[in-house]
Amino acid sequence: MQSDSAIGQLTDSEWVAFIVKLEAAEHEFAQGRPATFKALWSHGDEVSLCGAFGGVESGWEKVAARLDWGSSKFSEGMRSREEIRSVVKADFAYVVQTELIRFRVSGRPERATLELRVTMVFRREADGWRIVHRHADSKTSRQPPK
Repeated sequence: MQSDSAIGQLTDSEWVAFIVKLEAAEHEFAQGRPATFKALWSHGDEVSLCGAFGGVESGWEKVAARLDWGSSKFSEGMRSREEIRSVVKADFAYVVQTELIRFRVSGRPERATLELRVTMVFRREADGWRIVHRHADSKTSRQPPK
């Protein structure tokens, strides 16, 4: 993790606490419970989401509805992640990672797997770190041009 000088010392501990909350919230999301994850987002018009099930949403109302819909596709989910890169500055951060989610699809007995590459952008607001953008897609392996 990279950070800025003296301000970085303050934000490092806040950042670590936020990441712990984020991990717990994403676990809840994979269980079909999106409320904790949604609470970590900035609730302004500038937020955006490029979802793992496709589509692009912009503005808190649309992003919130899409998060509800996306989380409703999961039940009994187990999630893991591998961080590729993160940068943390005084009031801006991003994380690039891969995620693996194993879950049940509603109405089906078998478990499904979703492998994602994810980029999330964060902003430090008056009440702490908030998500302002998430892009997740399933193109985790190299693919030649078609």
